[in-house]
This record gives sequence, structure tokens and C-alpha cells, in this order.
Amino acid sequence: MKYTRNAAEKAHEILRERRTAAETEQRDRTLIAFSAAPEIRTMLRALDKKKFELLRSVGSGKGGASEAVYKLRDETERINRSISEILVSNGFAPDYIDYHYTCPKCRDTGYRDGERCQCFTELLQRLTIEELNGLCNMKIHSFDEFRLDYYPDEEINGDNSRQRMTVVYNNCKGYAEGFETDAQSLFFYGPTGLGKTFLSSCIAGEVMKKGFSVVFFSVPSLFSQLEDEHFGRSDSKTMDLLMSADLVILDDLGSEFKTKFTESKLYEIINGRMNLDKPVIISTNVSVRELQEMYNERLISRVIMKYAPMPFVGRDIRQIIRINSVK
Repeated sequence: MKYTRNAAEKAHEILRERRTAAETEQRDRTLIAFSAAPEIRTMLRALDKKKFELLRSVGSGKGGASEAVYKLRDETERINRSISEILVSNGFAPDYIDYHYTCPKCRDTGYRDGERCQCFTELLQRLTIEELNGLCNMKIHSFDEFRLDYYPDEEINGDNSRQRMTVVYNNCKGYAEGFETDAQSLFFYGPTGLGKTFLSSCIAGEVMKKGFSVVFFSVPSLFSQLEDEHFGRSDSKTMDLLMSADLVILDDLGSEFKTKFTESKLYEIINGRMNLDKPVIISTNVSVRELQEMYNERLISRVIMKYAPMPFVGRDIRQIIRINSVK
């Protein structure tokens, strides 16, 4: 997973705050311990001196240094045991004046033995997912809300829309439940009001529950945002987010005002995520033939050839809901 710049900056800030908190708490606890047992202060000074001598002996490389090192280590351990015993006798935990880091392995630095610590990786993942999912600016629905009874269970021109939409529903549900970052891209097409955006939101909700990142844009608002960034009216990094997300949903393709800029950006998104082997869900209210007339062949061919087609059929559900509400 590629982490966003904002996520990296926030992660570093969180680590700094954790270190500062641990150091402040350790200093405050030490002062409390000094008040209860003043001899601890003297013992800590002796411990610091022994640690310095130990480091100097280890780094000297002189013959006979090993014996001195072992002796200093024994003395250091003895002082530490004595401090712990004094703390316990005064009602404190034996490690009361130790540093209590959120991650003892890296001491809240984010790195251990020159490698990124697991705590840092988890922070980056969580913050990136939160940022990307924050761009899923659609109302999230669940598959349980989807109403197949809104689709006529009758033959119309040799086609039964409820049967066909049952297949679409089951495919979408299975897709969400088994989602992986290399899942196939989907192409939802059909007239307006047949549930394309609704089922997209169902998929988004299920995928986000699994901890994957989802970015949703209506195509017109996406291109408006990209134009603002292109002309310096915004410093957002939308293309970075579109490439980083585990799943991108582009709703209402074909409703935007098409220009060379929007066409090039659409190609960049589709081709870029295809090269990264990352899925996209595209929905449109216009026919495939109309899309072929609107966009150049290399762009639409990628959608037609590489995306799994999901044809939506039936009557406008919004009209059915309005009619039923009047009855």
C-alpha cells in the first residue's frame, strides 16, 4: 500500500507526541520518587556514571577490556535492582521511573535496527486509510437495504429485469465480500435510477469494513477538483490519492463537460490504476455506443475490454418510490 504524504507527516507528529509524553511522564514520576526516597537520586547519578564507563570500555578496544565490561555490567545491574527494591518498599512499581513508551521496541522513534518499526507501519496504514476513506463522500448503504422487488418480475421484450438484477446484486455482493487489492474492475451501465450508485455505495461500505481504502468521486466534481489543482487554485493531491486508494469509484461518467484536459485525466486514472493492478468501479447513464462517440478509442477500449460489465435494467426506481408513496 502506498502511503500518502499527509499520512506520513501525521504519523511522524504522533510519534513525536508519544516520545514527548513518555519523557515528560518519566521526569514527573522521577521527581515524585525523589521526594519519597531521596537516595534514588544519588543512585541514578552513580548509574549514569557506570553507564558512561561501560560505553567507554566497550569502545576502547583495548586488551583486557572484556573483564572490565563484565564487571561494570554487574555493577549496573546491581544498582538497578537496588533502585527497584527501594521503589517497591515505598509503594511504587519496580519500573516506576522507567520510560513507558507506547512502543518499547522502537521507543516511539518509528525505527528499530535501521528498519521501519511495525508500529510506524500500522500508523501509516491507518492514517492513509482514514484519509482516503474520508474522500468516499457518498452515503454508505448496505446490501440488506437493496430492494429487488423494485424491479419488475415480468418479461419485457423477452427480458426479466428482476432476474437480471438479482444476478447483478449477487455479483456485487460477492465482489465486496471477497475484495482484494487486485480485484477486477467493474463497469456499471444503464439508464438513470436503476441503483448503480446505490450498489456502488454498498460495495464501498463492505470494502471499508475490511480496512481497505475507498475513494469515491462523481466524475464532474472530480474533474472540477483536478482543474483547480492544475491551475493552482488548490494544493490538494487528488491524483496521488486516486493512485493510492485500494478501490476507486467513479460515478456518472459521461455527465461531465468533456475537454482535452478531462479526457487526458480520465485516461491517466484508468491507465495508471490498470498498470498498478488496482480496481476501479465506473458507472454511467449513457450507452456504450455514446461513450465510444464521446471518448477516444484507446480509453474506452480499456474499459470495455478489461472491466467486468454490469448491465442495469428495469424502471426508474425513484419514480416507483414516488408512485408508491402517493398510494
